[in-house]
Amino acid sequence: MYSEDLLRLAEGDSRPDFDDTAFFDAAGMVYNAGGFDASMLSTPEARKMIDETLRILKTGIDSGLPVDVPEVLRYALENNAFIFSGFKAFHTLREVGLSLLTDKGEIKPFETFRHDVETVNKRYNHNYLYAEYNHAVGSSLMAARWHQIEADGDRYDLQYRTAQDDRVREDHAILHGTTLPPSDPFWGKYMPPNGWNCRCSAVQVRKGKYPLSDPALSMQKGDNCTEAAKQQIFRFNPGKELKLFPPKHPYFKGPKAEPLKQAIEGYTPAEWTAKTVAEAEQFFRDKLGVNCSLKGFTAKQMEQIQAIYRSAERHLACYPELKKTTQYVGTIQGRVELLVQRKFKELKGNPSYASLGDTYLMDYAKKWVKGYKVGPSKNVYAYSHGAFSDWGLAGIAFNSMWKGDKIDTSLASDVKSKWHPVGTGTLKAVFDHELGHEIDRLIGLRTNSDFLKLYNEERAKGKEHIVDNLSSYGYKNSAEFIAEAWSEYLNNEKPRPIAVAVGTIIKKLYAEKYHASGSTSEST
Repeated sequence: MYSEDLLRLAEGDSRPDFDDTAFFDAAGMVYNAGGFDASMLSTPEARKMIDETLRILKTGIDSGLPVDVPEVLRYALENNAFIFSGFKAFHTLREVGLSLLTDKGEIKPFETFRHDVETVNKRYNHNYLYAEYNHAVGSSLMAARWHQIEADGDRYDLQYRTAQDDRVREDHAILHGTTLPPSDPFWGKYMPPNGWNCRCSAVQVRKGKYPLSDPALSMQKGDNCTEAAKQQIFRFNPGKELKLFPPKHPYFKGPKAEPLKQAIEGYTPAEWTAKTVAEAEQFFRDKLGVNCSLKGFTAKQMEQIQAIYRSAERHLACYPELKKTTQYVGTIQGRVELLVQRKFKELKGNPSYASLGDTYLMDYAKKWVKGYKVGPSKNVYAYSHGAFSDWGLAGIAFNSMWKGDKIDTSLASDVKSKWHPVGTGTLKAVFDHELGHEIDRLIGLRTNSDFLKLYNEERAKGKEHIVDNLSSYGYKNSAEFIAEAWSEYLNNEKPRPIAVAVGTIIKKLYAEKYHASGSTSEST
């Protein structure tokens, strides 16, 4: 059972050491651009500011979490901190953009602009961030505590406690001493922290040691204490929802969430202009820099072709090192045709074979390629294949036998039966799965200690746990566990803990491997 220590937050003048250079570099970028829009979150300057905020929040998480907590919990909180940092950067830089013009609509001199945005920096990156850091500490501690509480069930009661000093706000003092079983709905809304810089706590107490509170009255007290609009956002349980910050925080309001999330991850989709399959193939080559053949598709499946493109586009934008290994994106049928053409050209250019004639050489090339077993199979939607990199044909390919309604119907059945994860019933998700394999090989995820700790923790819970919380296919081995989790992370509107954990580790390892080494590549 947890000890009854109260929450310890940053005291006095102790404040997060935000590096102001990150803000002013981003502000300078906005000034030089003549304004701000969401797509600019993918610039190096904005990403530096996001990373700096994330660094501060992660110190709060580390301070609040005990050492021995489930990996899925830690990574869920870190992932939420990353998303929060990105949305915070959007609102901060939007205010910077609004500070660009004079009352007459003219661009301010730079020194005047810089002076004016100092107030924005102080508000967002010092005053607000201080409260957000404290909240990260409190939410992390309460999330970890809730994990243990859930494991114990209703063996103990749960009691709400304030810090019991002259700094306790009146609203929270009303809740002090509330004692209810953990299963009571009260704790789904009023598990601390219940406001910025809240120091309240919830502790397990022995059954019968304290009289139980009236459930309806307790809920009414909670509702009354958080009646104001700014207080209502705290009606959530960090441990139950695996969220560091309130889902209804004002930062999350504004433009459509998905485009903004894409920009935060360093990805801005290109406008799709292709009308024919040939135009689509050229679009892939021009925009992605890959070899492409969409043999087997027709213009009727242009939506599915675009789905393939979006998957590859996002990955190559956010993880550009993949370009070294993902040289081909298209169909399996198209890849086989290109391999045959390439082998035929090689044979024809060899004087030893020149006299055999084109028909013989073409038949030989087809048999040679067939021997590598890279052709379509009726049981395979797609594959990730590393062979033939010397010819620029290593990469990912879709089996066009499954095009149209056939793939949609099959995937819907797969998701329903838990063969594949929740939210992955699309062709884009299939390619995200295959690109998960590509990333795994690129960063050496399967042998990474952080991943293995997570994987072994989850496997130890048994097959049924993996099936219910990821997928049946994800139980097959570590490679499919990664690919399935990655696909869910990118496609499920509310990815589950395993998917979030794998996604967070991938982003972390990629950044460590390619940023620390001095690479200029951008990633999420």
